[in-house]
Amino acid sequence: FVGTPAPSCQRGSRLVSRVSAEYLERLGPKDSDVPFQSSGATGASVDVTFKKRPFGILRYQPGQGGKGAMAMEIIPKSRYPGDPQGQAFSSGVKSGWVVKSINGQDVLNEDFHKIMDLLDDEVADPRFSKSTALALEKQGGRLAEPASEPLSVTFAEIPGYVYKGAELTQDGQDGFSR
Repeated sequence: FVGTPAPSCQRGSRLVSRVSAEYLERLGPKDSDVPFQSSGATGASVDVTFKKRPFGILRYQPGQGGKGAMAMEIIPKSRYPGDPQGQAFSSGVKSGWVVKSINGQDVLNEDFHKIMDLLDDEVADPRFSKSTALALEKQGGRLAEPASEPLSVTFAEIPGYVYKGAELTQDGQDGFSR
């Protein structure tokens, strides 16, 4: 159809950021996510050393108020010895554990996006590299530089917290899915 384009204020002008449905499906919040306070991570803690990126944690959830980060979806196996995407699984990381510290720095009450920048735990996807660069530029850059490898990450449990998300299964094409 030919006609005058709709004014920009009708669609999308009030969105914080534009992302694809695929991105939201992969990394966005899920109905099963249970809100949490990162300060409640007072249970048992586990120290894990990640030698290289990515670690095998596919999704993190921000705590209430955007503070703290919880590991939500872990790749459930290591494909081969030394597989970087199997590090979390091999180290025993569980869905529902909160990131307590990174290289000795307490991050329980840090901004979620700063924690994500410190971890820099994303599988590089060339389809998103330009949009990621533009988003970082618009934001004014990273909130923190990625922590140096090897990363020493301490995870802690929230007593009584029960992870209610789906367990990942191998999909035979791109890796793992819900």
